[in-house]
Amino acid sequence: MTRKQERRRRVAQWAGIVGCSAVLALVVWRVAGSPIAALVIIAIGLAVAHRRMIGAAGVPVLTYHSVSPNPSWLPWAQEIAVHPDTFERHLATLRRMKCNVIGTRNYVATRLAGDTLPYRTVLLHFDDGYRDNWLHAVPALRRHGFAGTFFASLDFVEPGDTVRPPDGDDSGYMNWAELRAIEDIPLLEVEPHGVDHARVPVSDRIVGRVTADNWRELAWLQWAATPGPKHDWFRHAEPPAVPIGSPVPESALALAAPQWRDGQREEMLAMEARITRDLARCRTDLSDRISHLPQIFCWPENAVGPEGRRIAADLGYLATTGGRGRNTADEPPHVISRIHMGDRAIGIRIGALEALHLRAAVCLAQGNHYWYLVIGPMNFLRRIVSRLRHAA
Repeated sequence: MTRKQERRRRVAQWAGIVGCSAVLALVVWRVAGSPIAALVIIAIGLAVAHRRMIGAAGVPVLTYHSVSPNPSWLPWAQEIAVHPDTFERHLATLRRMKCNVIGTRNYVATRLAGDTLPYRTVLLHFDDGYRDNWLHAVPALRRHGFAGTFFASLDFVEPGDTVRPPDGDDSGYMNWAELRAIEDIPLLEVEPHGVDHARVPVSDRIVGRVTADNWRELAWLQWAATPGPKHDWFRHAEPPAVPIGSPVPESALALAAPQWRDGQREEMLAMEARITRDLARCRTDLSDRISHLPQIFCWPENAVGPEGRRIAADLGYLATTGGRGRNTADEPPHVISRIHMGDRAIGIRIGALEALHLRAAVCLAQGNHYWYLVIGPMNFLRRIVSRLRHAA
C-alpha cells in the first residue's frame, strides 16, 4: 500500500467512525433524552477512530532540488525550486521539533543492521546537483549542524577543478571540486543520480511538437540527442540538437522503461544492459572523482522497475530511492521512500505556512494522520492558485 492510499483509507475510516458515532449519539439523545449517554457514545467513537489515525512510525525523507532566490533559468522552477528563506524556515522548524537529521548512509546502515532509529529521525536529500545547493543549501545545513545527501547526474557536472567564488549568478550545476568539497564536510555526502537524467521514447505515438515556447521544458529531447556533457544546455538561445517543429514522442524515464527504437520496443535484456552500464559508470566515475564508492542510488524522478533494483543490488548499491511508503520498520531497508518539498505551501509564500506545511509533512510521514487534515487542504489550495496563475 502506498502512503497516499494509506492516508486516504485511514482518514476515510476515521471520518466514518466519527460520523456514525455522532449520528448514534444524536439518536440516543433524542429518543432516550440522555445527553450523558450521547457524550459517552461520542467519546467511545473518538477513541476507536483515533486508533485509525495513528500508524507505525516512519522516517521522513525530505527531497529538495533547487534552493535559489532566482531560479528562473529552470523551466520547471515553479515545481522544484525553494527560496533560501523558505529552506531556512524548514530547517529551523526541524530544529524546533527536535528532529534527528542524519545522513542517508547512516540511515541505511542502521536499517540493514536491524537497529532502531532514534525518535523523529529525518533525512534531507538534494537532487540534480544544482550550483545553488552549494551556495545556499550547504551553508544553511552547516549552520544548523544537519546532515544532507546530494545526488548529482554525471553529464550535468560543470567542468572545472576549483571551487568557484560565491558571487554572481547561481544558475547551472556544481563542478567536481564543489562536489568533493561537500563530501569532505562532516555529515554531508554525495551520491549518484544517474548519468544523464534521460527519458526515452516508449511508442510511436506523437504527443506534440517542439516549439520556441516549449523546447526548454522538453529539454530531455535535446539531452537525448547530445551524448556527453550537458551542463550548459540552458545557455543556448535555440534548441541545440532537436529543431523547432520536430515531433515529441510519448516517453518515460530511461532507467525504468524499455525504449521504442526503429519501430520496435527494446527487449528486456537490452534494457537491463543499458541500465547496468549507467549504474556501473556512476560507481566508477564517482569513486574516481570524489574518492568514495557510492552506496546509494537515486533514480531520476524516483522511477524504477524491479529490474533496476536488482541490477543496483548486484552492482553493490546498498539502497535506492523510488519507494512509495513511509520508511517504516516493516518496509524493505534497501528501498527509500521520499517526500518532494516545494515552496509556496498554499500557492503564495507565507513564512508561517511554509513552516506549518513542513511540520505537517514530517508528522504525517511519522504516522500521525491527523496532519492530513492540515496538509490536504493546503495542497488543494496550492493547486487552485497555481491553475489561476497559469490561466492568468
